[in-house]
Amino acid sequence: MELSEFQKEYHWMYGLGEYFNHKGPDHAQRWDNIHKALFQNNWYRKRDILMELIAMDNSNPTHVKSWINLLAHEHLEEIQIKPQLVVTLMRKLMHEDPMLVSMARFINHFTSEDDTQAAQLPDLNDFLSKGQVQSKLWMADQLKNIFDEDMGNVVFYGGWYNFFAHFLFEHFNVDNCHSLDLNMETVESSKKLYQHEHSKGKFHSYHADVTKIEWKNNMMNFDDLAPKEEKNKYKDTNKFDFNDIPINLVVNTSCEHMDNSWYENLPKGKTVVLQTNDYFSNSQHINCCEDVAAAKVKYPMSEIYYEGEIDTFLYNRFMLIGQK
Repeated sequence: MELSEFQKEYHWMYGLGEYFNHKGPDHAQRWDNIHKALFQNNWYRKRDILMELIAMDNSNPTHVKSWINLLAHEHLEEIQIKPQLVVTLMRKLMHEDPMLVSMARFINHFTSEDDTQAAQLPDLNDFLSKGQVQSKLWMADQLKNIFDEDMGNVVFYGGWYNFFAHFLFEHFNVDNCHSLDLNMETVESSKKLYQHEHSKGKFHSYHADVTKIEWKNNMMNFDDLAPKEEKNKYKDTNKFDFNDIPINLVVNTSCEHMDNSWYENLPKGKTVVLQTNDYFSNSQHINCCEDVAAAKVKYPMSEIYYEGEIDTFLYNRFMLIGQK
């Protein structure tokens, strides 16, 4: 693979760079070595990585050979670069970072049974774009300034594959995390990202239209929207009930993708964190805002804990945290 092709396909490395820079200088330095070796074809950094791989006594020789092939792929015509190989090398060199461990499971979920070719893998350049990661880190930092460690029950409206839930589980005590999205394909995939939490009944992902959620007595009800397989799974157990779910925080980072009815249906006093943007030229964005002031008009809150904006290069992203 030519370097230009690799840079185009693995542009999502910039998003991971945001994540590791945020974790601190040690993580940032280790990631910088990987980025320079793979993304910039820096042979000094490749040499350092090769020496580190060779020194790892617990590495499978077959894996080491594959990783060396990856580092030297432009000189080995028969080598095919695959996302699984790239992310496992990152995972090894970054000392089994939880985000990369989850990413490896996520990518493997899209692997066909007959070979290791990733089929129907979502566009990681979108999922892990610099702007996506930057905006989620920004939200996590502000939530830490507002809430104590106990987050209670959280629901994500338009959760997509739910990259952000990682930070909630990392920094808060979350009882249950419910991720709702119109795209049915995201349901099983997001469970792979949070396999441990899902197995313990703390992460739930559903195909649902959030504009049709009903709230009664400050409790969320989407019994009619929940898929039958999920109802059967939790039938006759005390794990989960689709009626009258107490929610402490509503998160919507996809406001530009939907009309205002989701917000209008929320009960008064409900704590909400929302993000929107001014990326009007994106055909999928049907409800953007020009600035923070416009967002405050569109989503009126009785009390605002935080308001702000960041420049993500392509567009400006706006955030409000408060009570409806």
